[in-house]
Amino acid sequence: MNTIRFIFLFFSFLFACEYYSNGHKIALTPLPSFTKSLSIHYFLTPNGQKLGVGKRVLCRFKTLSCEQKFTHNKKYLKLTSGDTLLFARTPKEALELSNTIYESGCALYSHPDFLLEPKKRSFDPLFDPLQWNLHNYGQYGATPDVDMDVYEAWQYASGKGVKVAVIDNGFDLSHPDLRGAFVAQTDLVDMDANASYDNPYEIHGTACAGLIAARKNGIGVQGIAYESNLLGIKLIGSYASGQDRPLYVSTILEAFMFADEMGAQVINCSWGTYNVADAVRYIIHKLATEGRSGKGTPIVFASGNEGRGLWYWADDESALPDVLAIGAVNDYGDIAWYSNYGPALDFVAPSGGGNLAITTTDISGPLGYADGSFGHPYYCYATDITGFNGTSAAAPQVSGVIALMLQRNPDLTKDQIVQILAKTAKKIGSIPYENGRNDYFGYGLVDADDAVKMAIALHVERQIKGKAFPIAGYFVHYGSGVYDWLYISSNKKMVAKLAGMNGDYLRWEPLLINAFDNIQIQGNSIHFGQSSDPFGQNFAGRSFAIDGYFVHYASGSYDWIYIATDTHHPYKFEGLGYEGALLWVPLSMSAKLTNSQVEFR
Repeated sequence: MNTIRFIFLFFSFLFACEYYSNGHKIALTPLPSFTKSLSIHYFLTPNGQKLGVGKRVLCRFKTLSCEQKFTHNKKYLKLTSGDTLLFARTPKEALELSNTIYESGCALYSHPDFLLEPKKRSFDPLFDPLQWNLHNYGQYGATPDVDMDVYEAWQYASGKGVKVAVIDNGFDLSHPDLRGAFVAQTDLVDMDANASYDNPYEIHGTACAGLIAARKNGIGVQGIAYESNLLGIKLIGSYASGQDRPLYVSTILEAFMFADEMGAQVINCSWGTYNVADAVRYIIHKLATEGRSGKGTPIVFASGNEGRGLWYWADDESALPDVLAIGAVNDYGDIAWYSNYGPALDFVAPSGGGNLAITTTDISGPLGYADGSFGHPYYCYATDITGFNGTSAAAPQVSGVIALMLQRNPDLTKDQIVQILAKTAKKIGSIPYENGRNDYFGYGLVDADDAVKMAIALHVERQIKGKAFPIAGYFVHYGSGVYDWLYISSNKKMVAKLAGMNGDYLRWEPLLINAFDNIQIQGNSIHFGQSSDPFGQNFAGRSFAIDGYFVHYASGSYDWIYIATDTHHPYKFEGLGYEGALLWVPLSMSAKLTNSQVEFR
């Protein structure tokens, strides 16, 4: 448990003080008490930041003799980081002690173990309410939950580092929401290395790119995989008249080969020819089965916007068995009137066709989907009558979800990705699903939250299946409160009370070392002996049911698995989510407990 990152809750006081930071004394201005406990107080730093000061001192001693000098006859804890926590009797004493240690020259640094205010979780300004496709709570009259649960999935993944190839008609490379997103590019129209759009008719690629990877940067929109890396491939060009340029089959092959050579982990294609050539069929099959070092590259195609059955689009790239064919649903949860359907359809994603379109990036200036008349020249809004929609808008959303999955489990094969998406898809609409699918919704509306969690579970299960790990500690719920939990280390020397959440950390208070004369495990119960510590006396001589066990299966801070005592069901710990909630991913395996270890089957 001591490898979990903790921030400890401290007790407040009311007096002016100062501490050492980077060799200089920093004055703190006291604030009124914000808590019921008189042992917690907050201060303002000179730059206006709020700090909580308590009864612990955090320092890094230069030598062992220095450490022994200041820890003699004092309660202290040696952290795995190499730092030392010393326990003072009062917050005032903690400040005085931290300054004394620093002024002695014995420590590289010494200061109170501050209670810090985390940065607030934030989303880019157009996310709410305009990106209804990612988080739909009924805004603009939409049917609630007709979305991809991307808002929830962001608690687990951002697509960081995953390469997504976007084969399209050029991109606004200077768009403020796409700067830094493109890591490689090629123009197969002009045969150069600049995939930028050339005229105001080449706007499609910018909209698709934004749905996948618009940056989380405090402006505009957030792409589904907002930390993914884009490979921009300009395959389709337009003449000045607006007419699309024809494509050589060999150029299509070059597009897929460039994606593969640049390490694409997902390929998005919001286009099609309705006349797939054998050479294209071959290269798609090759990448889908042999790409990504043999795991297979997921290739996502828009199914088309004619509102027709497979008899019409059977010869399109999107109908190939090696790709994921994506249809569209509107904000009411109905199949969009234009979305092609049939047995080759795999999934649906939100788009236009109802009351709303899709909010995404648009080419800069007065031209594009938003055409400048709406007053937001860099974006097309869901509420614009000329907004972005069609199955072209649905496909890149699925590509973005796949990028989230691959961030958390890069070992997934293409077939596993499809299986996960099929198992977790929302079964919307009134048309019955036979064997899990139908011809209008495919396997259903892609659910990013459940898909990412299943990807995580498969990754963890692969690491732990058939292995046994020592029990690291026990969890006890001693009251009815949300934070009424105790952690007891397996060696029974350390006891900590969960005090709350602070940013991405759990807070524990106080941390007791050898606080009880003995702690005994009796079946599924834990019995505390006598204690001289004021906190420990609350539990002395009492027994509590053990709610669960923890094992640490790898070296990461969140590589912990919790096993419920009553069901023996294991859960992967994922840290903290929105509103300070603990995140757990259930694993689909059993756990066998012995006195000292857990075996996963």
